[in-house]
Amino acid sequence: MSYFPLMIQLEHAPVLLVGGGRTAWRKAAILLEFGAAVEVVAPAMDPEIRGLDVILHQRPFALCDLERQPWRLVVAATDDRVVNRMISEGCRKRGIPVNVVDDPELCTFIFPAIVKQQEVVCAVSSGGRSPLVAQWMKRRLQQVMPENLGILNEAMGQFRKALQREEPEKGKRRDRLKKKLAELLGKGL
Repeated sequence: MSYFPLMIQLEHAPVLLVGGGRTAWRKAAILLEFGAAVEVVAPAMDPEIRGLDVILHQRPFALCDLERQPWRLVVAATDDRVVNRMISEGCRKRGIPVNVVDDPELCTFIFPAIVKQQEVVCAVSSGGRSPLVAQWMKRRLQQVMPENLGILNEAMGQFRKALQREEPEKGKRRDRLKKKLAELLGKGL
């Protein structure tokens, strides 16, 4: 069955990342881009992960780590399948969404391939079956998306906010929003 696409607010949200290698670094970088407050637990850590704005706990993972915070998400990025399974099971028992890198059967959520321009975010998933397919689709989206889509979105957001105050009728607001979007697209914004 396909994963349901859900956009979640992570700004200042506590996220636990277990693992200190290159894969963990990539996941941490993505989470930080969306404002998460990332804590990393791992017995050994690559220099790249040490350079990120994360809280580091250099030690092995323990199940009690799942109790230290009201984690919004947990990511298991270790190369130890036993530890990854323990993390997955512990999170499921506690109702914490968990991603186990490269092991969809242990995940309750997966990381999509992401294209981001300011607040405009597109996510592509292969359901964990083929990350290469998702990455290919991401590259295709990047080729067709206007480079200024984030700026356009911001301008439309400001216009919409002002319009909500001055135009009470929903249908008229929608028509004016469509007209404004066409105007901005015509200007090449």
